[in-house]
Amino acid sequence: MTADKSMRAVPAARSRASEVLLPVLFMAGAGLCLWETRQMSQLGAVFPAVISAGVMVAAALRLAQLLLRGVIEGSPAGGGSRPRRLALVGVMSVWALALPWLGFLLTGLGSFVALMAVAQYQQWTRKRLAGHLLAGCLLVAFFYVLFAVVLNVPLPTGRWLAA
Repeated sequence: MTADKSMRAVPAARSRASEVLLPVLFMAGAGLCLWETRQMSQLGAVFPAVISAGVMVAAALRLAQLLLRGVIEGSPAGGGSRPRRLALVGVMSVWALALPWLGFLLTGLGSFVALMAVAQYQQWTRKRLAGHLLAGCLLVAFFYVLFAVVLNVPLPTGRWLAA
């Protein structure tokens, strides 16, 4: 591998083989889900088919990136931290439990802010905070429109907010 290519190579989280295997497994799983939609009604198959296709495209793009740029061995410890991983599980658990009570929009925004705080390694600045909050609002709005409007998936409005 040339010096230029090794500088662009993707560092593996665990091993080089697992870095390539994971997108392949995602493509296979999404392909299986897509295959199963043929037994559903046309309307019932829309949501799983769109998600499966999206996962397959994302996995194919990741696989192409790994094959074009190459993969180098990462740190032996795999990076990350146990408290952050536990916080991720905690935030997602609270999100899942609060979803029926607060609805999609509030829990989506709240969980995004909490996950943003857990994931941020760099020092907070006003500009970084504003950018992250704007990105979070746009992402939650995008997924709301995707699910509620485009895919016609009924999202929880929240028991506490329903009049």
